Amino acid sequence: MLKIDAVEAPDGMSTLRLEGRLVGPWVEELGRLTEPFLAGGRGLVLHLAGVAFVDRRGVGLLRGLAGRGVRLAAPTPFVAEQLRAWEDTMGATTTDLELVEGLRRGDPAALEALMQRYAPRVWRLVHGITRSSSDAEEVVQDVFLGLVRSIAGFEGRARLGTWIYRIATNAALNKRRGRRFQVEVSLDAELPRFRADGHREGARAWVVADWSATPEAELLSRERRAALTDAIAALPERHRAVLILRDVEELANGEVAEILGESVASVKSRLHRARMALRERMTRVMMAPPARAAVP
Repeated sequence: MLKIDAVEAPDGMSTLRLEGRLVGPWVEELGRLTEPFLAGGRGLVLHLAGVAFVDRRGVGLLRGLAGRGVRLAAPTPFVAEQLRAWEDTMGATTTDLELVEGLRRGDPAALEALMQRYAPRVWRLVHGITRSSSDAEEVVQDVFLGLVRSIAGFEGRARLGTWIYRIATNAALNKRRGRRFQVEVSLDAELPRFRADGHREGARAWVVADWSATPEAELLSRERRAALTDAIAALPERHRAVLILRDVEELANGEVAEILGESVASVKSRLHRARMALRERMTRVMMAPPARAAVP
């Protein structure tokens, strides 16, 4: 039996408080309940202090949710040890090349370990590009099915993770291009504008905007998170891919260039423009005057 209570925190971060045993059908129930939060791009915390036991499938779900940005808060020492033990048994000490050899032999355990190692990161990358949970799930499945079929062609010239990221990024970009109703706009409109004398256009408050003094609660409020999500979604797809690979996945410029098939100089340029566009849009949001309450 698992009791699940939804709690809305003051900063807009949603929390699901769990109490009992995360086993059997309750694993599927928790997965079902978390999907709306993830699909809507809302921050989510799972409070685990009341969880006494988690079975193997439950641990897999929790680790997968953590890979998708869900914060696992206050696990008991026993549950924390289960999570660590699960990592050890799922191939944390097995090298990527050993897993590749297992795939070539048709070993299903190798595929399972590889998915546990990379699927959360691939989902995060693909969702960042497609901005769609359903598309991300479909692409992740296609990536690993394709990986099994094409593993014989992996020559080891690049790291396995880089190879998987390249496949996932191309699949996500192709998925986006298949949405013919989505028209991509130029990034120029989102960048700062400068006058002939070299000074930036706009109010001085925008020019000297300093976010370092902004309270964390304000930065992480529901409205700010939604604005950041919208700002990232509005980036052209190649700029968005570069931003996610560099700033979310924390890959080096050279590795991003290899994944996207571009030069390092091109990656640096796209990253700079993407960051400028994000800062510009978020500055407009942060400096906008608060909306006045309607007068009855």
